[in-house]
Amino acid sequence: MADFSCSIKAQLQRVGRPITVIDKNGGEEIIFAVVQQSWRRNKTNFEDKAEKPGRVYNEYCEIICPFDFDIKGCDRSTVFVIDGDRYELCRSEAVKAFGRIQFCRGIIKRIWEADENVFN
Repeated sequence: MADFSCSIKAQLQRVGRPITVIDKNGGEEIIFAVVQQSWRRNKTNFEDKAEKPGRVYNEYCEIICPFDFDIKGCDRSTVFVIDGDRYELCRSEAVKAFGRIQFCRGIIKRIWEADENVFN
């Protein structure tokens, strides 16, 4: 049987973008992955809502990682830095075929930082 994990990893390095993964201990790792915003498929579930203190923005993305990156070992304290924006992992899974992990995918949510002088 064919194993496509190395081919998928090579294509992710070719078309993916570099992502810095920071774990809870401060360790950093750079991987190449494909990121796509989820709201493009179903925008109504991801629209921002007006709240009393302001607006709440929900920006979710799907991430596709190579087979050798342990996305199942990541938790909510793991931070994904993509183009200067910070994301946290909400859900993850390993995609298996032919008895081996071919690639990993997950759903990440953008972490919105508050301005320091928001009430001044």
